[in-house]
Amino acid sequence: MNARRRLAADLGILEVLLILLVLLMMGGAAALSGMTTQPVPRVDLSGMEPAVRQQIEAAYQSAERAATLPAPQAAATFGEAGKTLIRYALPQAALPCFENAAALAPSDFGWEYLAGVAARLHGDLERASVHFQRAMALPSPLPAGLVRLGEVAILRNDLEAANRAYTAALAVPDTAAAAHFGLGRVALLRGDARLAAEHFEAALAAQPEASIVHAQLAIAYRRLGQLDKAAAQAAAHGEGPVRFPDPLISELTAANDGNANRIATALRALQEGRRALVEAAEDFRQAAAADPRDVRAWLGLGQAQESLGDAVAAEASYRRAVEIEPGNPFARLKLGTLLAQRGARSDGIAELKMAARLRPDLKEARFNLANALAQEGRLAEAAAECDALLQLAPDDRGAQALRDQLREDLSRRQPGKEKPPP
Repeated sequence: MNARRRLAADLGILEVLLILLVLLMMGGAAALSGMTTQPVPRVDLSGMEPAVRQQIEAAYQSAERAATLPAPQAAATFGEAGKTLIRYALPQAALPCFENAAALAPSDFGWEYLAGVAARLHGDLERASVHFQRAMALPSPLPAGLVRLGEVAILRNDLEAANRAYTAALAVPDTAAAAHFGLGRVALLRGDARLAAEHFEAALAAQPEASIVHAQLAIAYRRLGQLDKAAAQAAAHGEGPVRFPDPLISELTAANDGNANRIATALRALQEGRRALVEAAEDFRQAAAADPRDVRAWLGLGQAQESLGDAVAAEASYRRAVEIEPGNPFARLKLGTLLAQRGARSDGIAELKMAARLRPDLKEARFNLANALAQEGRLAEAAAECDALLQLAPDDRGAQALRDQLREDLSRRQPGKEKPPP
């Protein structure tokens, strides 16, 4: 009898195990593991073109269906839905998709990485940092992840973490130029202008078309007292990015229909350098033709034209953006900055003042305004703008350095005797 009872008990255990195995095979993996997937927030699609709306709705339906699938299929389904959503510049909806995929497939580098990208685009720097760190801890990571991690660390003012990430990226040829640029920014924030200049010079030597580096190098030269070099670098400033290969992000640039997606694709081309600037400009031009009232298209077109060296056309595009939305602080910022750089500083200062009035927390507007005022010899006003900026961002070392320089210049002048410097 005892032997029969033991046999029955053993058979009962086997039945339970078989049932569990069948459930796993049929799709109950997420429920059995105790995992709860995040819901994907809905966004307003009413203003989108029908073809775009259809693709986004399909992504939402895929995300809803993913929760019923086995873990591997669910991860892939969530991930693909996230890719569609982020292609259409919807990071707030893409982020939970990628996080669900990463939780369901924890050994997959790509989902953690894309979750970091979505969090960064959504403005959640802490979340982005966590995802990039997890991604880089997995086997065979992309070197591009080190650059992304460094960028987020700088934005979080964690200079030690940024230095570690960029130093690691420096050892990889594909990311060396971007690493030099990042290390230069770290050095500048730490007050080491000489080291910063060395890194920025190395970045430009590797990628002369990366015109965005010139502005940072100009600041470094100014702090070193090399004013002629600083002026030359400031004049060469543009929006040409420092490029580095990033296959996962490149995959997201597949062309789709719709004006919003056309603009988002062109913006990514400018920011990541994955496509020629001429092609980016054409995308923005087509978007502006499709919807002449779309300020984003005109601002993007102006940025592309400015990067291509066509300042006249860029000014016209920025003026068109201001005409459409006079209360848009970014349109005022772009136009004012360009005018100041081209020598029309009075007009540029007026636009930058308007940008700062529309958005008092827009740090770039105040910093550019302070620089333009300083170049006009209006040092006291420039110092006041630096003070206002430092109230918003007390740790902004660029503003601190400019204010200190302005105070030093003011101390050399007699009251009421201000005149433009040579």
